[in-house]
Amino acid sequence: MTESKPSAAWIFLTIFASGIITQKFISIPESYLFPLFVFSAVFLLFLSIKFARISNWFALIFIFITGIFCAGKTDIGYEKQIPFFPDKVISITGEVVDVKERGSVLVLTIGNTSFFNGKIWIKSGVIVKTSLSQNKQVYESDWVLIDGIKSIKKERNQIFVYARHYKIIEPQSYYGRFRYKTQVFTENITRRWFRYHGQAASIFQMMVFGNSRQSPDVKDVFIRTGTYHLLIVSGIHLGYLLIFLRILAFPIRKFEQVHYKIFNLLYLAAVIFYSAVTGFNTPVIRAALMFGIYLFSEIIERPISSIDCIGWAGSVILFSNPFNLFDMGFQLSFTATTGIVLTMKYIPVIKKIPSWIDSTIRTSIGAQFFTMPVLLGNIGTFYPAGFIANLFLVPFGGIVVGLGFIFLIVGFLRQIFILPLVKFTEFFWIGAKIFSIASPTICWTPGILMAIIIYLLIFMIIFRNKWKFFALPAIFLTIFWLGLNFIGKPPAVKQSSCIVKDNESIIFFPCNKVLCLIEKKDFTIALLSMKEDISTLTPAIEEIKSTGKDAIFMFVDYSHDIFEPLSIIVTQIKPVAIIDNPDIRKHPAYGYRKCFVLGKMNIKQKFWNFLSPFEGIRVVYNGKNSVVIEYKTKDKTSIISTYLNSKIFEVLPFSPKYHTIYATDIALSKKLAGYLEEYGTEKLIYKKIVYNTVDTPCDFKIIKIKNNPISDH
Repeated sequence: MTESKPSAAWIFLTIFASGIITQKFISIPESYLFPLFVFSAVFLLFLSIKFARISNWFALIFIFITGIFCAGKTDIGYEKQIPFFPDKVISITGEVVDVKERGSVLVLTIGNTSFFNGKIWIKSGVIVKTSLSQNKQVYESDWVLIDGIKSIKKERNQIFVYARHYKIIEPQSYYGRFRYKTQVFTENITRRWFRYHGQAASIFQMMVFGNSRQSPDVKDVFIRTGTYHLLIVSGIHLGYLLIFLRILAFPIRKFEQVHYKIFNLLYLAAVIFYSAVTGFNTPVIRAALMFGIYLFSEIIERPISSIDCIGWAGSVILFSNPFNLFDMGFQLSFTATTGIVLTMKYIPVIKKIPSWIDSTIRTSIGAQFFTMPVLLGNIGTFYPAGFIANLFLVPFGGIVVGLGFIFLIVGFLRQIFILPLVKFTEFFWIGAKIFSIASPTICWTPGILMAIIIYLLIFMIIFRNKWKFFALPAIFLTIFWLGLNFIGKPPAVKQSSCIVKDNESIIFFPCNKVLCLIEKKDFTIALLSMKEDISTLTPAIEEIKSTGKDAIFMFVDYSHDIFEPLSIIVTQIKPVAIIDNPDIRKHPAYGYRKCFVLGKMNIKQKFWNFLSPFEGIRVVYNGKNSVVIEYKTKDKTSIISTYLNSKIFEVLPFSPKYHTIYATDIALSKKLAGYLEEYGTEKLIYKKIVYNTVDTPCDFKIIKIKNNPISDH
């Protein structure tokens, strides 16, 4: 294959993935998919016969439709209604794919889920919130039984379960049982080898066997150093395996060169065996497919490039399960491997340094640059220290993995190799912690469009001879992105602008998530509602950061999951408390139910001391479409609401006169106007009136917020 000819593997992968993405957004009903697929196949076959010269274009269209069909037949059609009968559900079983601890609440994301008594089985994730038990530590890949179900809710095709109890059980599927048994087997081996070295045993098991039973602290260290890919058994581990096997075969290299087909079969068997030992996870399956295609092509004497191996491996994985396209683990593994292969092939060699240092530098650059858009898009953070950390840690990681292979083959020699293995593992862990502490953080959520632009810029650097091919779409998409984000949008928030210039200022932001900021002399309170992407919080974060004050975050949406990248808030500003779902009926301290992030010292006392100046703030209404907060100071009482109408006002508790009403949306009717006048309202400040039936002027002052997010009054 010449460089000028497009790769068939990557053409197929790109078109097929486009079909999957299309199905995600338009969600064609499943009942229409099969007729559409059959009709398209017959019609395109007819056109390709009649117009043979352009038959390749019809083949591309068919691949695109096949992607839509495969996605629709799985759970990738997110808008597809999940058959769901919450009143019939007694218990739930499934595989844990994500674990988060928030105070005394354990939040589990469960896949391959079965709802018992309802006889329902779905692949998509289910969010389970239950009480944290100190005696039942849960890890990713564990199977759990959820019972004592209190409530089940469904929002945006996502199921939320609130339960009292959970317990760890054996996997229900044959594949799950196989993974469970291999995990127990590798844990027993590691425990026997590292009898007196607990921390080294844990790191070794993650790196060599891909054990996902890792604490959040360990996971965070490797994420911050950009070396988390070393904990996911993938292409780099299989690469280490092949290098290790070829080193073992070096004394008989002439015999290997003559009988290379036999040796390639042995290498292929070793790849399959190691993949089985590590549990056949998605990253290792992708890597095994890539290496398998490469080795098989050498056996049949039809060599194929490594970049094509990646393309075909990705196509096979997406064809078998289109849902992998939206899995961050697959995205990181796939982009890292692609980046390594491209940089090793197209970035010039640095001749003045040893070859192993040169290859390490290029490998680090490729992996970091290609995974950067994925990390920013999924969690909104990127750690540039990974460029340097990889130069030091990846070689030591390779030594640890290589020594691990020796242990797998000649375990009886462990007394000889255990000391160097432990020392290398401990040195690797110490280095990772040092880089983690020193690592700065880039916080930004670029979105899909900007991620594509970043990749186009990377391709312009790698394929310098063809930079014009990538420059035109990059320029077009950049202009389009600028238009979406800046042209016609309100100016950025400035600290000097505010609605109320008094003892406090109350700021509205033009997004659904941030209702307002209440800025006091020493503190800032952020009142948040509506589940939304973290990028919409940027203006509020910048405003709080510029003040240099402590902040308290209140989440007033009942189903809010404390948005995934919580670390963005923590690293950008200095929060004193983050509170979920405040409700005055559930706590004597004015409704503050749960505190998630506090200062490190004297947590409980600091929390109560912090709340004392804000005794006048309480949630007085928390409905499906609206949240109302009452805010009292010495001389006035204010109402802050996402949406306000007469019915909501009727259920508000008795309070001293409301002097000011702040609302994002308001249904201003004669009835509501009467209530406002009766309660002595002085000002009504709003962003949008949903409908207005007030024909006569009101006694209170109505102020509309202008197009910019903050107006001076």
